[in-house]
Order: sequence, then C-alpha cells, then structure tokens
Amino acid sequence: MSMFLAPIHFMVYGKNQLQEQLIAEIAKRAAAEGWAEASALDAYCSREDRPLDAIIDVSNIHGWLSKSIADVEHRLAALVTELLFGHPERLAVLEELAYEVGRDQADAGAGELFQYLTTHLVDGMPCDGVNMMRDQTAETFRWDKTADVHSHYWTEVEGSPAVYQALRSRFVAGILSSTDYEVRTADGISFVLQKA
Repeated sequence: MSMFLAPIHFMVYGKNQLQEQLIAEIAKRAAAEGWAEASALDAYCSREDRPLDAIIDVSNIHGWLSKSIADVEHRLAALVTELLFGHPERLAVLEELAYEVGRDQADAGAGELFQYLTTHLVDGMPCDGVNMMRDQTAETFRWDKTADVHSHYWTEVEGSPAVYQALRSRFVAGILSSTDYEVRTADGISFVLQKA
C-alpha cells in the first residue's frame, strides 16, 4: 500500500467533494422549501473543505478514501430518502436541482466528456472498475457498468435505488447541457455517450 498521495487519490476526493456540493444544495433547497428544519438537514452535510493532504490518513490511503466514499453515498441516500418519504412529488424538484448542479461542470468532446464523467462521478474506488469502455469513435463513447456500487446505500436507508439513478441521470444531463451530447441506456448496464 502506497503511503504517498497520487493524482488518482485527489481525483477520488474531488468526486466526493462534488457529491458533497450536491448534498449541500439539496439541504439548502429543502430548508428553503420548508420540507425540514435547516438544523436537521445540517446533519447530512459535511463542512470539511480542507485539501486532501491535510486530512487523509496517509498510512491507510485506500481505506480512508473507501470510508469517505461510503460516507458521502450514505448521507446522500439518507437525505433524499427522508425528504421523499410521504412526498414523492418532491423528486421532480430534486432532479431539477441535480441538473442545475451538474450544469456548471463540463464541456468537451465524447472521449473527453466520458473521462470527465468518470473522474467526477462517485462510482466506488477506481480499482473497482465499475465503468468499462467497449468502443469509441470521434462522436460516440460506449461503456458497460460492471457493478452496482450505489443501490445498497439506498436500500440500507429504506430508499429506492431508482431515485439515485433518476438524480444521477439529471446531474449528468446538467453536465452535458452546454454540449450537444447525451447519455443513453436501455438497460442501465450498457451506455452510450453520443451527439443528441
């Protein structure tokens, strides 16, 4: 196990920080809408904004990052599940918010956009190999999702993994909104990033 931070470790931390931003925006919107008290929503938010090298346990880099991923995934699932309990109509507001947060993120070609998505979306640790490329052309990028690393966080809090997929889909659409690309999937396993 390496005791030195590498670019991939900063990339994983950056993914978590982007998901932290989404959690904070959801909590902020929920408070503004009167869905819950701001003090209760604050429990789902992390205020940690120090750089990775100031907070990570360098004697256990992989373990620390894995725990960090599990924490941010669990808090997102728990927050959204609580907000939707008895109020499924709120999902549309949360989907639009996910789109807005994503909208400010990227602009590039198919290969660069796929790389951007994989370096900014939480999908477990890089060694999990969740997204496996199938093929690429100048205007398309195809990949398969080899594992579902998100659902158990949602089922643990008695939430729906479909809600996560809906939010993620809108978040990705927001990221791609300044481009002429979109992501399509028929089965949630095989994906294609292509011009709309």
